[in-house]
Amino acid sequence: MDVRQMRYILAVAQTGSVRRAAQLLSVAQPTLSQQLGIVEREVGAPLFERTARGMHLTPVGEVFAAHAEAVLGVFDQALTAVSEAVAGDLGGLRLAVADGLSDVVRAILGTLRGLAPDVSVRLTRMRTAEQVAQIVREDVQAGLGYRPVPAAEGVSRLVVHRAQVRALLPRGHALAAREAISLADLAEEPLILPRTAEAARFVDQFVGRGLHPRFGPAAFGHDLVPLLVAAGEGYTLCVREAAPVPAGLVFRPILEPMPPIEVVLLWRREAAGALPALVAAARHITH
Repeated sequence: MDVRQMRYILAVAQTGSVRRAAQLLSVAQPTLSQQLGIVEREVGAPLFERTARGMHLTPVGEVFAAHAEAVLGVFDQALTAVSEAVAGDLGGLRLAVADGLSDVVRAILGTLRGLAPDVSVRLTRMRTAEQVAQIVREDVQAGLGYRPVPAAEGVSRLVVHRAQVRALLPRGHALAAREAISLADLAEEPLILPRTAEAARFVDQFVGRGLHPRFGPAAFGHDLVPLLVAAGEGYTLCVREAAPVPAGLVFRPILEPMPPIEVVLLWRREAAGALPALVAAARHITH
């Protein structure tokens, strides 16, 4: 089994369809089906339940997908480290970034270049909870993630971006014609969320009002959520309006008041080296 096959399995899990996964990966559908069969034979059990509504991970598939995602995360980090070593760029400040935050990263780094042009920053993708743990261990110097953030002694935090929660759905969806949408109406539609701890806050908004949302396919990260919405799998609440989304999708306000999506910078309280400049750049973009 190789990392390519793991990516194939995760793509099918994310889209709920071999056809859509093949389109997403730009591979032939028969090739993807063949590779799926090879992996299932090697595992010794079905990874997916095939239904009229699509393909869903079996309990074995859930375990496989969780470990595949972890393996691919380590593999991608290794590739980044090797590339940096080849380029001779092993110094600088290491900043961990949760996915879906490319616009915030660009704003902070653009400001940082003006404040401290000699500071180099190495980026690595990492979920918010893992960022906190690695900052405590001093494996990374800072992180950029989403609230809520796990508590940790010695880790400072700064909210650098707030965004109103809005529904993202296809322009042709019946609810897209409304100026604002209630949570009661959205609860009848499939909700797409990333497989992250932060996503629970959106579910809490329904449950706190006595509503029970329907769930669409879960995405392995924020970046893939808009793709599933564009594929017609449902709607989402976790994508900020500043984030890039496929053509044909629209944001609509929510009628009920909801806590905003908050992006937070994390760093060790005893800031040293290039950290003060990074924190100053983050503070600059909050104004």
